[in-house]
Amino acid sequence: MSLAGKYDVVISGAGPAGLATALHLLQMRPCLAGRIVALERAQHPRPKVCAGGLIPRTIEALGELGISLEVPLVTVFAGIARTEAGTIDLTPSCEPLCTVVRRNEFDAMLARHARAAGLEIIEKNRVLGVEQRGEGLRIATERGLLDAQVLVGADGSGSRVRTSLFGRTKHNIGRALIAEVPVLHGSAEEFVRRLYRFDFNCIAAGINGYCWSFPCLIDGQPHLNMGIYDQNPSHAVPGSAKRDLFGQLRAAFPEIDLCGDPDKRLAVKAFPIRWYDPQDCYVRGRTILAGDAAGVDPLMGEGISCAFEHGKLAADALARYLDGDCSALEAYGKELHRGLLGRKLRRLAFAARRFYGAHHRFYFRLAGFSGRLQRLSVDWYNGARRVDELSIVRAMMRLLFYGSV
Repeated sequence: MSLAGKYDVVISGAGPAGLATALHLLQMRPCLAGRIVALERAQHPRPKVCAGGLIPRTIEALGELGISLEVPLVTVFAGIARTEAGTIDLTPSCEPLCTVVRRNEFDAMLARHARAAGLEIIEKNRVLGVEQRGEGLRIATERGLLDAQVLVGADGSGSRVRTSLFGRTKHNIGRALIAEVPVLHGSAEEFVRRLYRFDFNCIAAGINGYCWSFPCLIDGQPHLNMGIYDQNPSHAVPGSAKRDLFGQLRAAFPEIDLCGDPDKRLAVKAFPIRWYDPQDCYVRGRTILAGDAAGVDPLMGEGISCAFEHGKLAADALARYLDGDCSALEAYGKELHRGLLGRKLRRLAFAARRFYGAHHRFYFRLAGFSGRLQRLSVDWYNGARRVDELSIVRAMMRLLFYGSV
């Protein structure tokens, strides 16, 4: 079926970034219902390779949209991180550190809410090219042409929109592998103690990243979502990256049978992760980037919280632009670099260079020095109680008195 139409806003990608943009925009401007369309190359509920961890900042973002989690989930209250400098045991908290969901279910839930709010979603269709015109955009898709005032590229790390208008860059593309392993509920430490596990020992083998093991539910059954993230795999020997990463993942969790039943070969899935680069541009004419297409946390590769933050900022910029503020889109690009999220991502990039660099043992010893420092660092990362909005001075004051105020 051929497609044609004219919209105020076209969103490429119906994942968290694209749907958060639409949800916030329709929350601010309900009159735009029916005038915003999202193009999705797959169909919800779509398979999505992702750890599915929602940090408290993301849960808060859902609350701002009036959305409660209506999907199966596992809540994590504690954590363990193994490093060459020793093991860091994050003691249980009364507040969740992470909520683990399945992305196919989570994204489909967001899509239902967005449709109910007035977003049109055209599935099994993706952007092929974009032509900037004087008064708008002509967007070529697999099923026809669309005209729009503004285009949002929220189509992931391999964004077609980004490639078409911003150029192809690969220097800030990381890589991850994921495997999902069925376990007995009462035997896996992740379920018994309600925790997640990280292992950074792979850094010694040249991996700029870590291994993880999260508890999750698949069709109601307990599984471990296990994976490995390499921020900078560009120096890997061609053809050997997947084998080396999988070998490091097995070494990190030797007690888990990652080889699986010979009759049921374990599926190991690889996917790219584009991380934040302060030199990147996020606005080109009437097109903006959001979510993984723009870049996520360089340290841990976490992207869902960035998607919601981008979505909120993008919606505000789109609303002002459609109201006649011609500078709103450029302001969005500057905000992604200079605003709260940009500052946080720059600090995470700084941390990645230290923890994944030549002197990583020193920085892990420093991180393991104080329980207060660990708790504050986790809360800052998670955005719990908006600790990440504090200045360095106020954060140090919080460290000195943490737990007593």
